[in-house]
Amino acid sequence: MNEIKLPLIFQYGMVLQRRRPICIWGRATEGSEITVQLAGESAIAVTKNGEWKTFLPPMEAGTGFTLRISSGDCEIAIEDVAIGEVWLASGQSNMEFLLRDDADAASAALTENADIRCFEVPKISYPGQENDRDYSAVGQWRKAIGKEANYFSAVGFYFAKKLHQELNVPVGVINCTWGGTSASVFMAEEYLTGKLKFYLDKAKEAQSKIDHDSELERFKSLQKNMDALPIDNSIPNLAPLHLDEGMMEAMGEMTLLHQSVYSPFRPCGLYETMLKTIVPYSLSGVIWYQGESDEPYADLYEELLQAMITNWRDLWHEALPFILVQLASFECMVEPLNFVPIRAIQENLTKTMDKVWLICAMDVGMRYDIHPKKKRPIGERLALQALSKVYGHPILADSPTVEGCKKDGSNIYIRFANCGDGLECRSDQPQTVEVKINDNAVNEPKISVLDNVMQVFSPELEADGVVTVEFCQHPYCEDTVYNSAGLPVLPFICHLE
Repeated sequence: MNEIKLPLIFQYGMVLQRRRPICIWGRATEGSEITVQLAGESAIAVTKNGEWKTFLPPMEAGTGFTLRISSGDCEIAIEDVAIGEVWLASGQSNMEFLLRDDADAASAALTENADIRCFEVPKISYPGQENDRDYSAVGQWRKAIGKEANYFSAVGFYFAKKLHQELNVPVGVINCTWGGTSASVFMAEEYLTGKLKFYLDKAKEAQSKIDHDSELERFKSLQKNMDALPIDNSIPNLAPLHLDEGMMEAMGEMTLLHQSVYSPFRPCGLYETMLKTIVPYSLSGVIWYQGESDEPYADLYEELLQAMITNWRDLWHEALPFILVQLASFECMVEPLNFVPIRAIQENLTKTMDKVWLICAMDVGMRYDIHPKKKRPIGERLALQALSKVYGHPILADSPTVEGCKKDGSNIYIRFANCGDGLECRSDQPQTVEVKINDNAVNEPKISVLDNVMQVFSPELEADGVVTVEFCQHPYCEDTVYNSAGLPVLPFICHLE
């Protein structure tokens, strides 16, 4: 009897990508012929080395389909299949952050929309871990109906909801995330070359100091303890966090096993155990919210993220669109972190790589909480970028960015692009603007916005010298200047001679 095995993502309620070839793949008896049928279309594959793959032709959006995969007397029928838009949501804890913990969770959970769906890739960090933990609540397609919506990625939910409103087709989000991880965990080893070999060398050195006879049991015990810790992400931290004894003990052990061959934090690990389980599922693009854990090695982050995007595009054999979330305003949770360099790198990637775009989240950050509790603006801004850049809608989707600046006597005029009907300041005057002449601070400059210009006034500006204007160049800042689409100004530095 022929036996067909499918990746976990192929199951009841799945969403397949419209208007492009639909990739279906799996494993089966060697040499067996596989027939795939959907919506009156069919495709055939032959199993080689235990694996098979085929493509169905592009189809229009719809719901209520049945996907049939058969070989001889074996058939798998997957019902309630939708065809629409599919996006991969990946990164660390802020993309992982569930809708149930969001500030607007109560109102969001009132959504009753079976056309908005989410699949969470099971968090498996080593082969066989699926037998060591309870995964019964994950690895399934959920619909945004009642309590089911609570288990969506919050960012992914708001992103999908906005897309559905504008496109009126089913939207599926694939949640492939793990909190606290570097981008290096989602990459193949051959992409960590040159300076990026640092990640492999660091892991190799750490692993050489671990007792391998007890490593697996220690890691299982650590994971069990971490799973049991009561963590409520819905409660905002209003002051730096002081860890209790249980958390300190668990984190101490985690530090020792951080680069273990079983750890999700080792380079290349989740690439093998999570990402590759969904490759090459047909997608429209990727939304990415990550960078916090790469703050200690910010000098490598631009090259790291470039390599990761290239790696993923090579995997899917297409130039997948990537929309990045610029790290939000934040200062300290357990220890101070400086995201200013990471934010600049994220913006620069949009200038050095094709089909990479960015949304600003500086106005939703929290000083002492690395997990902003208002994910709606983030998800909706990502959707605006997708609607504009991927789907070609003629809308304002970019944050204001500096287009030019000039000094005229005691005034500086900074001109912005992407203002729509003009800039708006939602405070007495723009916050976190610092002005310097020859590195000496200008005291209490008067700042205002009108149309597409920010004006900085001070009598001190009459002096000769190099003038620098910095906006939101601190780990925690208040960004209160928006364009007419409600998108905040990106952090910037202007130099004038």
